[in-house]
Amino acid sequence: MTEEQYWDRDCTLVVAYRKAEELRISRKNNEMWLQGAYIYDALCRVSPVLNAFAKKGTKPVPYLSEAYALNDKQAEIKDEKKAKSAFNNGKRLMEGFMLKHNKKFEGK
Repeated sequence: MTEEQYWDRDCTLVVAYRKAEELRISRKNNEMWLQGAYIYDALCRVSPVLNAFAKKGTKPVPYLSEAYALNDKQAEIKDEKKAKSAFNNGKRLMEGFMLKHNKKFEGK
């Protein structure tokens, strides 16, 4: 906020600028926290390899295939994808089971 805005303009601008600064700081803090979460997750996934007493052939856990869900809508979409994948997997298993048992009765 410039001096002119502070002294000569509307007095409610001070409150708006203060609130905007608080929001900017909060957003920056959340970004840094998220970056730390990704770094921590990456280190946890590679830690089995870094262990001095790890068995030969130990491999790190694969890194995330997609980003973290940051809001409710993204979390809901992610849950829907997971549920749809589980449904399709179950459907595929049931179709295989059905084909296998239908072959038994085909010859009779």
